[in-house]
Amino acid sequence: MRRIIAAGVALLLAAVAASYTGYWFYIAQRLPDTIAGWAQARAAEGYDLRWDSLVVGGFPTSFRVTATGVALGGARPLPFKASTAVLVAEARPWNLRRWHATAPQVARAEGPTEGDAISAATLDATVAIDRDKTVSMAITAQQIAGSGAASLISIASADAQVVLPGRLPADHRQDGARVALQLTSIGLPKAVPSLGATVDRVTLSAVLKGAIPTGKLRDALAAWRDDGGTVELAQGTLNWGKLAASANGTLALDGTLQPMGALTATIEHHDAVIDAAVAGGTMRAQDANLAKILLGLMVKPGADGNKQLNLPVTLQNRRLYLGPAQIAVLPVVTWQ
Repeated sequence: MRRIIAAGVALLLAAVAASYTGYWFYIAQRLPDTIAGWAQARAAEGYDLRWDSLVVGGFPTSFRVTATGVALGGARPLPFKASTAVLVAEARPWNLRRWHATAPQVARAEGPTEGDAISAATLDATVAIDRDKTVSMAITAQQIAGSGAASLISIASADAQVVLPGRLPADHRQDGARVALQLTSIGLPKAVPSLGATVDRVTLSAVLKGAIPTGKLRDALAAWRDDGGTVELAQGTLNWGKLAASANGTLALDGTLQPMGALTATIEHHDAVIDAAVAGGTMRAQDANLAKILLGLMVKPGADGNKQLNLPVTLQNRRLYLGPAQIAVLPVVTWQ
């Protein structure tokens, strides 16, 4: 009897193994065509995805797709080109809705202006697609460096989480995307007086309200603005030298497609911001002294005992106001 049971179990395991092997090779054989079809669908949306070679492996524990000479181009949100020598994407056979991808060599992205580019020594991403087609992405990049206009900026690491709903928002009250970002050790071209040459950390958590339609970026942003589209900043923080600041509020685009917004900020060591504005030539020294006096009257102890400044921050007509004090004139943003 024991031999019969053992033989039955062995036959069952063999059948399961054979079925699983058949399933794995069936999916592995279809994956290249599936990926090619997905790339063609993106082409209809204005994106051009190409690769030199694509190999499927990973049997028996995963589906591992290794692509070489990967290049992606598109026109949204700005004209760009991205490339990497090798891209490896892997998923478990029982969950093809979740993929983990790595670019172990340099990944590079080029902007609309020739020579402007950003590269990362390594890139790591996880992409998950829910049954309602909501896409969740977690991306980590290390040792980021720029060239061209951004050649003097470096970032030690960047982490981003992006959630795209399965359906486009019907109006400006619905979420078009959710984004969380953290940048650490941002190196600047030169030290800013009172702040230094390295921004220690920047974080933000924001929600894009409304849908940005297809078409030329300038026209698409104008339509999004006219429909009431905004960016709701749930939380943003900045740690730069002795300066510590956090803010939340609403950002939008004005009639000339320039950023505008109304925020509420909490700032420690606000004098450093004013000193930086003077050093940058956006505030006169005599105005800075008056601003320090006025803002100093608003300082109160925080929960940790440190002196904090709680006040509105306004972005209007390309001017940045800290409470009543104008501290910066912003450059014009040109949308292609």
